[in-house]
Amino acid sequence: MSADEPVATGPLRFALEGQGFRRAVAMIEGESTRLATALRRALPFLARREVPITLGWARALPMSDALRDLPRPVHVSALTVEPGRAPGALVLDTNALRLLLDGVLGGDGRALPTLDAAGLTAPQRALVGRTVEGIVRAVGEVLASRIGVNIALASDRPDPNASDGTSIVCAFMLGADLGRVLLVLPKNALLGPGAAITSALPAPENYNPHVLRALDGVDLELVVELARVPARLDVVLGLKVGDTLPLGIPVSDPVSVRIDDKPMFRGRPTTVAGCIAVRIE
Repeated sequence: MSADEPVATGPLRFALEGQGFRRAVAMIEGESTRLATALRRALPFLARREVPITLGWARALPMSDALRDLPRPVHVSALTVEPGRAPGALVLDTNALRLLLDGVLGGDGRALPTLDAAGLTAPQRALVGRTVEGIVRAVGEVLASRIGVNIALASDRPDPNASDGTSIVCAFMLGADLGRVLLVLPKNALLGPGAAITSALPAPENYNPHVLRALDGVDLELVVELARVPARLDVVLGLKVGDTLPLGIPVSDPVSVRIDDKPMFRGRPTTVAGCIAVRIE
């Protein structure tokens, strides 16, 4: 390759972005016990029932992907996250909503309410809204004191695509997957002003070509993902050879191609020389 030939800038950008996402995830994981304790404080009826709350996972994931496979209804509260006034969200899945409504109304957890997949009723939304305010206050105190991140409920209608590709999604599990509370935080807010380094990278013509050529040989792992399927622990433990696991997506749907758990491309499954392949679209 001559000095005048174009060089690929992708590896440098991916390396920097991947490092930032890993740092942001590590920050959340380091505070997971305090965040879970804050959730228990905001949901005292779960503590009385001795329902544990733990961080199931934290990863870089577009909010639209995190919501896609959750059964309906879900409750999404938009957040404003500082620094940067970036969009975030607090999400309660169906089972978390059932637990919450049962607890707020004085239930004992034995007969959880049935919810309409089309959405919550106005009284249910009001009850959930008040509880969400308490969750945001409790979790916000931990984030502010430990990480320097401030969260507040936003008046805007939540947009699942507002922070695609730049968020850390934290899934807190209520009991043995009795319900999930998702906290969606923008990576740049977690890492501070220096996190925007990849968006401020110089134009390709200003890169040092020798550095870029050295990075050309860096191995990146591409993950082709068909779907993410939530499943209860007893279902997973009961799986055996010959069982069919429905993915809930049409055969014609495109698949996601990820790098460092960040969606980069969409593609269609195909075959090449008798092997499964993906055609990038």
